[in-house]
Amino acid sequence: MLQITSELAAPVSGTLEEDRIILMKDEVYRLPQTHREVQVLSGIAWITLDQQDIILQSSEKTSLPSSKNAAVISALNNVPLILAVW
Repeated sequence: MLQITSELAAPVSGTLEEDRIILMKDEVYRLPQTHREVQVLSGIAWITLDQQDIILQSSEKTSLPSSKNAAVISALNNVPLILAVW
């Protein structure tokens, strides 16, 4: 099960190498399997991994479990989705 925490802009795993992703409505992003931490900086994210869905709002973050599948992320409303991923 995916866990959600709510904190502001600190790397979940403690690493400093983060990537920023910006998605607009109707855009979909496949998160590389090397990235297992996701934090929403702005907007609302819909993340699907291994037939599990999770909704993250601004300042929420999660650690994704190891999987042979890529997580799929999309924005849920008309506001741009800005993510930090590790």
